[in-house]
Amino acid sequence: MISRINQFTLLLGLTFILICSIRTISTPELWSHLAQAEQGTQLSWVQTEATPHISHLYDLLLNTCWKIGGASLVTLLNSLALLISFGLLIRVASPWGNLLSQSFALLISGHLIFRSIEVGQGSVMVLFIALFSYILTYVKKQKLLYAALLGLQILWAQMHASFLFGPTLVAIAAIAQAKSKPSRIKQSPINLVYLIPLLLIVSLLHPAGANIYSHILDIITVPNPIYWFSIMSDFFQLESVKPILIFVIVLCAAGLITLKKNLPLYHTIMAVLGILLLWTSPKMSLQFVALGYPFLVLSIQSVSVYIDKLLQSSSKSNKGLFIAQVTSLAIFIISVIPVVTNKAYIQNGSASTYGLGNMTDLYPANLSELITHPNFPERAINQPADGGYLSYTYNRPCFIDYRSGIYDENIRTDLNKLLQGDEEAFDRFYQMYRPEAFILNCLYPASAQGIVTLIQRDWKLVYFDGSTAVLIINRPAYEPLFSLSHIQQSGLIKLEAHRKAFVEAPYQNGNSVILIGAAKIYLALNRAAEAEALFGLLLKEEYVMPGALIGLGNAQLMLTKFDEAFLTLQQAVKTYPDRLSCWLSYENACRLINNDEQQSQAIENIQILSAKYKETTANEEN
Repeated sequence: MISRINQFTLLLGLTFILICSIRTISTPELWSHLAQAEQGTQLSWVQTEATPHISHLYDLLLNTCWKIGGASLVTLLNSLALLISFGLLIRVASPWGNLLSQSFALLISGHLIFRSIEVGQGSVMVLFIALFSYILTYVKKQKLLYAALLGLQILWAQMHASFLFGPTLVAIAAIAQAKSKPSRIKQSPINLVYLIPLLLIVSLLHPAGANIYSHILDIITVPNPIYWFSIMSDFFQLESVKPILIFVIVLCAAGLITLKKNLPLYHTIMAVLGILLLWTSPKMSLQFVALGYPFLVLSIQSVSVYIDKLLQSSSKSNKGLFIAQVTSLAIFIISVIPVVTNKAYIQNGSASTYGLGNMTDLYPANLSELITHPNFPERAINQPADGGYLSYTYNRPCFIDYRSGIYDENIRTDLNKLLQGDEEAFDRFYQMYRPEAFILNCLYPASAQGIVTLIQRDWKLVYFDGSTAVLIINRPAYEPLFSLSHIQQSGLIKLEAHRKAFVEAPYQNGNSVILIGAAKIYLALNRAAEAEALFGLLLKEEYVMPGALIGLGNAQLMLTKFDEAFLTLQQAVKTYPDRLSCWLSYENACRLINNDEQQSQAIENIQILSAKYKETTANEEN
């Protein structure tokens, strides 16, 4: 009976992983891979030459599955890859923890990787790491091990830039074997040592040959632009990942201290590597789980045994085991509810929801008549999120997308400065790229001011639907585009349709990216009444977000509703005391209602938070 309950708790853990992975697709990286499958790697008109197509096999498979079954099939296959990966990791970890410990490890892993389980190459990386670990753990015949790992390495190198993990894992296994007691060695360490260069050599069996290594170096040295979970995180107060990171590190340390067996060196080194990656960036949570899962299980098992011995007053019972099983069930329920109700996606600023589908509202959708018009400028500037979509959907070169190791780091910096009104950056950018159109994603922090900047420089807003704005330089050659009034009207009709749907069922389909973008743009264009209405709408239900509160308060200030603005912004600073933008707007409201005491407090907090921000920025630059 106990065994069956433990099996059930393990199933709960796997179910949580599955539920976390079944989400509507909102990652912009997907479109770049689809575009590369059909057009090659030279997607951008600023690229002088095509880059090595490392993921050519992945892109081909993705595009094939997309054409067969669309977003639903791709999402389900992505989830299947994750389930297979965790099934393999469970087998690898089985000598170090029972089923109940594994279930807790799965629940912790689900929380760690929730923001990283996008439909994409991450699941492929986890699958290959799990396969390597499984083979290194259980395959004892040298020829079979060599054949399996070499074959996997060839495949891995065709699918994802993480293929260098393969030789790394073998190197760690070789070190672990070299340090093992002679009586326990079943395979000579030298055999694994020879495998390392072979893995590096077979990786060259790639259409790009040795260029894949130079491109990997480019990806490491020029990782930007980087996408992680959302492009509108500035509008939300994201849940901090530090508590769970610290918890995992403390748990692993406790496992080291309480373990009474000989420490498994392979899993220990893997866990240390995973923690180092995780500490550099929470985006590395997938890498940590793939590398450190067995040690996480070991730690949970070791700590639970230690606690059980401390608390066990008699040989009676399975009371502690029962409590652990109930706790596992409770954690599962508490963890799953926010995901299936979309609360976890909404509060963390994601455009995804639980389920299957494709979130095209994020992108410049249904604009074929405008973008493929013969008079539409060849050189259009877009932000990274829209690059892959523009290339794939409209079969035209983009300016920039979310592929790493391709673009100069200054491109995105200069683009943001330009949009924020920096005249020097604008002139420098224009001289270099000579753009005649901007396709802006309204969810980016710089886009609202960017539209104002361009309009002030005599660019015309030819399309706006809340999430996308298209602006074209005011020249006679583009008069045919300016006269497409039905296209302009279609954007406003789309915006109004989303507003009505949101009024009837707020947040039923997760975050409304169209209303969020529209509210920000209306505020920037001094259309305070429309902005106030939309920000107020976004604050319906139980969801409170700093971007909406600050936006509502600022709109009320524009409308001279000073007392209302003061109360709105007072709520903002109480709810988000560490948010500098809240205090800046609050100080303005205090000044306008002559509340000197609160204004002084606001100024003091602004100075403190400004100093912290400067220090953080300086540390990041260093």
